[in-house]
Amino acid sequence: MLSPLAYPLSVLLVLVSRTDTSTGGMVDTLLGSYQKEVHPRPEDNQSVYVTLDLAIRQVVDLAETKQILTTNLWIRMNWTDHRLTWNPSSFDGIDTIYVPLDSIWTPDVTLYDDTAFGSNVALSERKFHKLKVTNEGRVTQRFPTVLSSICGVDTTYFPFDKQLCPLKFGLWLHDDDIVTLTSDQTGDTTSYLENAEWFLTGIDAEKKPYLYNGLVYSTITYTVSIQRRPAFFMLTLFFPCFLLSSMSILGFLLPPTSGEKVGLQVTLLLSLTVFLFLTIDTLPPNSEPLPLMCVYFVLVIMIATTSCVLAVIVQKIHLKSKQGWKVPPLARTVIIHWLGRLVLMKRPHVRRKHTNEDLEAERGGNTVGIQKTPTAATADAPAPSTLPREYGAFREILTGLEQLLKRHEGEKATDDTDEYEDWLTIASILDRFFLILSVVISFVISTVFLIHFSV
Repeated sequence: MLSPLAYPLSVLLVLVSRTDTSTGGMVDTLLGSYQKEVHPRPEDNQSVYVTLDLAIRQVVDLAETKQILTTNLWIRMNWTDHRLTWNPSSFDGIDTIYVPLDSIWTPDVTLYDDTAFGSNVALSERKFHKLKVTNEGRVTQRFPTVLSSICGVDTTYFPFDKQLCPLKFGLWLHDDDIVTLTSDQTGDTTSYLENAEWFLTGIDAEKKPYLYNGLVYSTITYTVSIQRRPAFFMLTLFFPCFLLSSMSILGFLLPPTSGEKVGLQVTLLLSLTVFLFLTIDTLPPNSEPLPLMCVYFVLVIMIATTSCVLAVIVQKIHLKSKQGWKVPPLARTVIIHWLGRLVLMKRPHVRRKHTNEDLEAERGGNTVGIQKTPTAATADAPAPSTLPREYGAFREILTGLEQLLKRHEGEKATDDTDEYEDWLTIASILDRFFLILSVVISFVISTVFLIHFSV
């Protein structure tokens, strides 16, 4: 028998459940002439079947910008090496030994879509964990690892998006004629730890052949299905933006005479812009396809900008009366009569005239039958017959001129008031029309986006 110094140091470090003397003799016999560079081809010249299973521990992170999925996995591999068989009765009943990775042959299982080459090669942790070998030649390797793999991200329905991230494993050197990769089950999720952002919906396994240079390589693809938790993004993105866009409706509720319509709309537009700049880092910067949330934000800004422009138009119309503009007959017909009836608004000064006429009619009815009694001053005044005739004629002329002057000023004031009231009515009707239009558009846009998000 050769000296123990002639064997690799790894053989001397084998963990066993029996005495070192018995195990050492068995290992010497088992690995004395073993060549780890040669794959364990069975005697019937068939390929070696390697079973690959994995258990997902946690979805660590999904970088939407870089499209990289980071997962914590437990890898489990099994295969049969006919060169590692022995009779337990010949070695004090030892039926299991543990050997280092570099002491026997192992399949070169590789993650095809690995993104950590050069720094932390995928599955490199396997060298730190020993292999379990039974007396029937069954080799088992189990080890934990953190994998970074390519994952195409579709953020169309962010934050209600669902992602399918494949983990494609295969043999890098051996084709199916030498080594065949198989899987007995889907991904194990019994030890999964929940992620704060992503919810694991399942992990499925599928075997697909891979053809290269006329050779067939077997691959196992585990598809990790995850769904984003939308509550945080709805509270921090959607609802604040929706509330800011809804506040733009308040600008149409202010009367045109307030003078604060344009200031309010500009303030809301600036607030919405600042909010979007503060939250732009939260949205995934993905252009293919464009997230619907980004489209919603753009439409909200357009609505706020349009509300600001409409507020300027209403304010300009209201000030036309002070600039001496007359109401065009077409505007009076289309806006005051037709559009006013559509939005259930009438000219306020017309309503006041009707009210004043009704009040005067009531007062006139109450004063019927009341006789005027002469006062002391009237009794003491001289009778008209005692005044000169020229004085009476002159007084009649002055009275007529005063009546004409008052009538002219009253007609002018009435005309100016009617023009002012008409322009104010047009501005108020347009305000209500724009209010209804803004409410309908905002409701339709929000409803459509919520329907698309929930599908």
